[in-house]
Amino acid sequence: MLVLREESGKIGVKPSERSTRELLRYGAVILDKPRGPSSHETSAFVRKILGVKKAGHSGTLDPNVSGVLPVLLEDACKAAGFLLKQKKSYACIARFSEKISETKLREALARFRGKIYQTPPLESAVVKRLRVREVYSLNLLEVDGRDVLFECEVEGGFYVRKLVFDLGEVLGTQSEMLELRRSSAAGFGERQCTTLQDLADRVWFWKNEDDDKLLREVVLPVEKVVFLKRVVASDRVLHAISTGANLAISGILSLDEGIKRGESVQVLSGKGELVCFAQALLSDEETASEKNGTAFDVTRVIQAF
Repeated sequence: MLVLREESGKIGVKPSERSTRELLRYGAVILDKPRGPSSHETSAFVRKILGVKKAGHSGTLDPNVSGVLPVLLEDACKAAGFLLKQKKSYACIARFSEKISETKLREALARFRGKIYQTPPLESAVVKRLRVREVYSLNLLEVDGRDVLFECEVEGGFYVRKLVFDLGEVLGTQSEMLELRRSSAAGFGERQCTTLQDLADRVWFWKNEDDDKLLREVVLPVEKVVFLKRVVASDRVLHAISTGANLAISGILSLDEGIKRGESVQVLSGKGELVCFAQALLSDEETASEKNGTAFDVTRVIQAF
C-alpha cells in the first residue's frame, strides 16, 4: 500500500474482535443453497435461524439451482451491490434434442468465450435488454448421449440458462438446462460453504451451551467478503465520511496501488472496519502527490462512527 501518513487507529474494534452480536450485524454467511427454495426464501431461513432483523443475498439463484450463495446480515446488506459484479463459476448439465458430436460441441462452446452479447431470459427479474457479459472460461467435461456436462467461469449477471439456449441455436437443435450448480461466488468456493442445517446446529450450541466458537467459524465479518481496493481513513474523518462528507486527501492514511479514476473502492478505519464505499476522483498516484483536495466520492455508508 501507499502510506501517506502514520497514525494508529483508536476508534472502533478490529473486525475479528467484534462480539457475536456485532458480528451478526456486520457479517455474512457463505451458504450452500439447496434446490427447492428461492434465494429470497433461503435468505429468510438464514434470518430466522440467526434471529437477525434482515438478511439479503448477493447473486440470485433460481429455485432449482444449488450452490454458493453469499447471504449478508443486517447492515452488511448494504454491501450486496458491490459483490454482484464479481466472477462466478458454474457446473451445468444441458440436454439437446439430438446427439451432438464432441467436436461440434467444442466448436460451439469456443464461440461463447470472451465478451459476448446476452439478453436475460424471460424468467429473470431484470430488464430484458441486450448487454455485454464476459465468459472467462468455458470447458466441456463429459458427453453422455444427448446430455452434456460443462463448467464455466463468468462475469456477474451472466445467465447460464440463456447460454444453453443459445448453444442450441448455434447447433441447430433444441436445448434445455437439466441441472445447474454454482461452484464459486464472491471469491468463495463450495468447500467454504455451510448448509442451513449446519448453521442451525451451530446457533443451537451458541444459545444453549453459551459457545459461539462454531458459529463464528461460518459467520464472517463483512470485510472478509469484499475484495475491492482499499483506502484507510484517519480517525478524525470517520464521523464526517459516515454522515455524508466525501474523503479528502488530508484524511487518508494509506491506499492500495493501482487505483484508477472512477474505480469503486472500500474505505476502512484504522482498525480495519469497513466504513463505506467510494468512487475515486483521483488515481492513487495523483492522491499521493497532492496535499489538498477531494480524492474519493462516498457512495454507500456501511457503518456510522
